[in-house]
Amino acid sequence: MVEVTGKGNKTRLVPATDELIVELARYRAAHGLPPAPHPGEERPIVLPIIGKSRAPRPLSRGALHLVLKEVFGLAAARLRAGGPEWESRAAVLASASAHRLRHTAGSHMTDQQVDLRFVRDNFGHASISTTSAYLHTEEDARHQATQERHRIGWTHER
Repeated sequence: MVEVTGKGNKTRLVPATDELIVELARYRAAHGLPPAPHPGEERPIVLPIIGKSRAPRPLSRGALHLVLKEVFGLAAARLRAGGPEWESRAAVLASASAHRLRHTAGSHMTDQQVDLRFVRDNFGHASISTTSAYLHTEEDARHQATQERHRIGWTHER
């Protein structure tokens, strides 16, 4: 589990997947740290970009937002370099944000049938009705099935 402090300084424990643990170990190694924290270590997971003190403070939400926007912007530029056919996808990526990543994660969890109560707890929602916003797979599937199979067969000839 990873301790996360979110909006309103609410702290919660969030499951750390095996994939996340591997990436966190790589991140720590890149900063000259051992792969796993020592018991009782107070170092934040996401380290500040500027300044290296003995007890660094966590990267602020605003700073993390700027880092993510920069990453999305660089990725969009790489797409645009592929030619004009990539422009629409690059525009979507350039407009991405931490909030969109959060929404994508919630949607992915519900798409993969993660219990809605677990998604609620992972995201720190007070109410499951807030979490229900991520439940769209069934509606998407219903729309797609109707679109594909409910055809009138009209043509556009005059």
